[in-house]
Amino acid sequence: MASVESKLRSLLGIAQHVLDDMPVGILVLSAKGTVLWFNREAEIVCAVWNRAPLRADSLPLKRTDFAVPPFLWTACQEFATKAEGPGRPHAPHLASEADRNLSALIRFLPSGDPAVRPGFYLQLDYRRPRSDRDHPISPTALQLLSRLTFREREVALRVRDGLTTQEIARELRRSPLTIKTQLAAVFRKLGVANRSRVISLLNR
Repeated sequence: MASVESKLRSLLGIAQHVLDDMPVGILVLSAKGTVLWFNREAEIVCAVWNRAPLRADSLPLKRTDFAVPPFLWTACQEFATKAEGPGRPHAPHLASEADRNLSALIRFLPSGDPAVRPGFYLQLDYRRPRSDRDHPISPTALQLLSRLTFREREVALRVRDGLTTQEIARELRRSPLTIKTQLAAVFRKLGVANRSRVISLLNR
């Protein structure tokens, strides 16, 4: 079991930089609930799920403080219990707290060894009050957003919603100067010169 976890950690470490800025939270757990890997969005979603305090920039206080929400681990155990025996289902299990706009799609993580219990792969979603979750984003817009860092994406999506620099700064609890700097990076990476073009591109 230890060698399987070691290999998974190694492979996921390579993918860390690629997946860390994805707009979908990804969490990988062993069959015993050990955290094998998570990306930045998963950190935020789990912090919200755990009601953990957030920094002024809306990220959890410390990455080392990451903890799997009890609700999610219970859902994983229930999923595993239902799937015991022959014909383990491949259909994912949806766990959610709709009143808090939190949800998780749980799948088994194959171990490659029939004698080893599979771990869990979770896709986490936190539908923020204002952002990319307010209305559908086209595949083209998602491709453009993938060029941005997580913080730049937060700014770009609020520009898309029509917020001013001051409004974005208040909502994200950052300084207006920080927002302007991040907005300049958004313009550069998307190859545009103004907010109107950002809105146009992201609302296609």
